[in-house]
Amino acid sequence: MKKTSSLVSIYSVLISIIFLLSAAFPLPVSANSAQAHWTGTTATGAIVTNDTCPIIVESEILTFDIQEFPKQYYGNVHDYLSYTGKVTAEYTFHNPADYMVEATLLFPFGTVPDYGILLDPKTDERLFAADTEKYNITVNGTAIEKTLRHTLSLHHSQFDLERDMALLYNGYLTDTFYSPDTPVTQYTYIAQNVDTQKYTAANAAWIVSSDPSKTKVFMENENGGTLLDNGTQLECWVQDQPFVVNVIGEPLSQMPEWTFYENGACDKKINGTMTLIRTDVITLKDLVLSEYKEESQISEQDWYNAAITFMKQSEREFGVISASEFQLDLSTNLMRWYEYTITLKPGETIVNTVTAPIYPSFHTTYEPPIYEYIYLLSPAKSWKQFGPISVIVNTPYYMTESGPEAFEHTNNRYTCHFTGLPEEELTFTLCQESDPTAPSHTLSMFSPIFMIAVLLLLIVGVCILMRKNNTNTK
Repeated sequence: MKKTSSLVSIYSVLISIIFLLSAAFPLPVSANSAQAHWTGTTATGAIVTNDTCPIIVESEILTFDIQEFPKQYYGNVHDYLSYTGKVTAEYTFHNPADYMVEATLLFPFGTVPDYGILLDPKTDERLFAADTEKYNITVNGTAIEKTLRHTLSLHHSQFDLERDMALLYNGYLTDTFYSPDTPVTQYTYIAQNVDTQKYTAANAAWIVSSDPSKTKVFMENENGGTLLDNGTQLECWVQDQPFVVNVIGEPLSQMPEWTFYENGACDKKINGTMTLIRTDVITLKDLVLSEYKEESQISEQDWYNAAITFMKQSEREFGVISASEFQLDLSTNLMRWYEYTITLKPGETIVNTVTAPIYPSFHTTYEPPIYEYIYLLSPAKSWKQFGPISVIVNTPYYMTESGPEAFEHTNNRYTCHFTGLPEEELTFTLCQESDPTAPSHTLSMFSPIFMIAVLLLLIVGVCILMRKNNTNTK
């Protein structure tokens, strides 16, 4: 009886403490679960690609037209393309040289935002919205030709002028190992004779020990890997779908020897067989373009170059290309750029205007939500000389934060001026109200701090119980 009463007492105390903690830190109540933060895109200014270009920027007028906030979700392309948020950069360029100058300019304006990713409800395939076609680039009021370019831009990576510009190639990327015609041997397997009802998390694995200078391996269904002394063990969940192993470069000296395990820990073996059902030989270009869509308005070369850059960044020991990092569908990992050419006669001054869509990140934990806009000014350092910048934000909303300087507010317009290029990037936050309510930092029953506290209390309780039990036994 003493043991039972001790156990009841301890857990009564623990439950009481939990409720006391709950009372001390009120728990937030939500009607629905939803993503609290959505990622938009950063925009930036025109960059000259000629190192010795004499053109100077006499001034810039930067105008944001934000008459509406984007939706958290767009169900169709028409609604998405109806979004009107845009930024217009008006540059006054001057050529002080005594000769004609032709310069190629680049204007990066970010990736497609989270809320701009559309799927066809019938096929579940990605829909590419041509949100850039409705905007023009002009010189002295006349539209000029522009080319849409793309480079690799992984999620949450910060824009870096030198690094990102280096990713823009004319033609296919050249590399000592990767080339468009590099052979790829595809082995397609199917798992059989595995008791998946008993082992619902069954895994299959094999060891890659190839020479990375000659062979690289990309297993599309990989869900993890383990570095061993003699190679890298590639692992994947056992499922009804085929397993595809891509061997890039020279073929494997030894075919995969598969082992099956109870789960992802890969420590307890189970019965199973992996049957090779097909072998194909394609090119590396075929592989990396397998998810490419012509209607995406992305050039094959830009897609290929981004994929190879991605592959090289995802390489691991023994020539393994990690599928947990690299993916064949690049559509959500591409920075978009305008590329265009301007020509200035000796002593000529022109006005070049670039308009692009602008997408904010927004935080729905605020009431009402706040929308953050980022415009990168630092890339303008690529110019020989940069004059004053005037910033105009046309909007019916309230500007709650801004940097690096404060804006002046008149009617539905915010303005600020810089005598030269600031060191910091331009940021501002808009909201439907002037003083939104910030999220309260309450302690949830599912927060890490709360769970750790409960766990510590349980450990203490168990220790006390064991000590009492030992005392009662004596």
